[in-house]
Amino acid sequence: MIFKRMRHVGLFGGTFDPIHIGHLALAEEAQKTFALDEVRFLPCAQQALKETCPASAQDRCAMLRLAIASHATFTLDCRELFRKGKTYTYQTIMELKAEAPDIRFWFIMGMDSANSFPRWYQAEALSKSCEFIVFDRPGVEPPSHAFAATLLAHRLTGPLNPHSSTAIRSAVAKNQSIRYSMCDLEERYLRDHHLYL
Repeated sequence: MIFKRMRHVGLFGGTFDPIHIGHLALAEEAQKTFALDEVRFLPCAQQALKETCPASAQDRCAMLRLAIASHATFTLDCRELFRKGKTYTYQTIMELKAEAPDIRFWFIMGMDSANSFPRWYQAEALSKSCEFIVFDRPGVEPPSHAFAATLLAHRLTGPLNPHSSTAIRSAVAKNQSIRYSMCDLEERYLRDHHLYL
């Protein structure tokens, strides 16, 4: 009897406003450390716990597509961009599991998101729906809430990410260089479409 190996897919969600080199490095490190077959980027239209994004959903999706184009195992899933209302991770993971029951999903999040997890929609059910990979964020302590043990079972403690979407938006507004923060094609798109000015 031949057994088919279960595929392991990382889910990297967020606003990605804009995506930068730090996001890509974290995705690659998670893929390598936890032997993921694929990392799927899931840009959201509007996160439930965040304010509206400065760049449009279409622009963020376009920049993401350019940023991951050279990574054979990085893919893009824009389903949340077309969902009306606020974005809920639980809803997306339930959809993905229904579509691909033979895939083991791993949700990638930062330590700041892990701290706010009890406020996420359907947190209890979500905590049991998939595996979690939590990466350290500068100055952010690990959570101590009821879900901490589950979320921190797979922790990514590599080099801290020096890049920030907020810092990139600020630099663009001040006409400062962002050359080493994102890929050239993405920066060209950002400049051509006059984003974050």
